[in-house]
Amino acid sequence: MQYFKGAALLWHLEQDIVRSESDFNEFLRSYIARFSYRILNTDDFIQYFESYFPHVMKVDWNSWLYTPGMPPITIDFSTKLEQQCRQLVDQYSSISSEQLNSLNANQIAYFLNLLLNQSATNITYDRIKQMDINCHMNKYSNCEICYRWYQLCIRVKYIESFDDIMKFLGRTSRMKYLKVMYNEFKFSWPEMMSKVKEFFQEHKQYMHPIAIKQIEIRI
Repeated sequence: MQYFKGAALLWHLEQDIVRSESDFNEFLRSYIARFSYRILNTDDFIQYFESYFPHVMKVDWNSWLYTPGMPPITIDFSTKLEQQCRQLVDQYSSISSEQLNSLNANQIAYFLNLLLNQSATNITYDRIKQMDINCHMNKYSNCEICYRWYQLCIRVKYIESFDDIMKFLGRTSRMKYLKVMYNEFKFSWPEMMSKVKEFFQEHKQYMHPIAIKQIEIRI
């Protein structure tokens, strides 16, 4: 329960109290910058949150932190956010930056996942290129977004993204990303495998031994 409750609390603070993903992300960056290398307790977090957001609705900290079970909150089971993503997937015209910026990070990752499940005839080089031109996809640093976007780029052989893909593989350490993306290259873009293997040899010294073995199987 404590793991789910902790994640639910952060979601509650972002969505119901602050009501802005970008503002909450700035708060987290500020919190980390201010308290790095220090030992904190729960009251320190509460005090800093309330001083950073002095005008937001009060949080029922007692229910969230010190009362057994989940707090009495109403869960919104609306599919509105999902429908926004599906409408973009089915959209005939190219996607604009305004449309993508209207989605939160989880929606963008879900939208890209829907694209990955589309047939090859629907996901073309031209569509991916136009989306990149309109939305500047290399601006995203969220790993879940990058992971799905670069899979799409590999599938359509979007050569303009190759350097960005290599940078992503170089900085990520999560085995899920590494295994799948090396596999994508092998089956979707085999003509680039010589460069991919060369990149892997240069960077495998920084990888976990299990990840190295899993990648070697795939390439």
